[in-house]
Amino acid sequence: MNDKLIQSQKRLHDSLFELYIDGGLELYLAGTRGLKRDLIIRLETSALTPEKGEIIHFYAVNRWDEDDEFDERAKPSVALAAEAERILGVTNSQLANCRSTDLVLKDLFRFIYL
Repeated sequence: MNDKLIQSQKRLHDSLFELYIDGGLELYLAGTRGLKRDLIIRLETSALTPEKGEIIHFYAVNRWDEDDEFDERAKPSVALAAEAERILGVTNSQLANCRSTDLVLKDLFRFIYL
């Protein structure tokens, strides 16, 4: 092997070892969430078009860890139309005890940037 390649491999090994020593415990404690986190985010609105409705369902899941999930409905400021209830499969009475969109959105942001 050529000397430059051997030195390069040694530097890589040493760098990885330093990374492990400096951050290994944190990565270990974070589990798979700390190693790889790709979120799939789905939002559902209260009307048939996004311009006329507000978000009433916030869902996010890490595609590498199904236990790393956020799933919450929000109470809209305006009641759902009968047609929207039928299409969405959720009723105004089911949303009556949900938190406001603003509060749910804040928690979703915390989940995303955790």
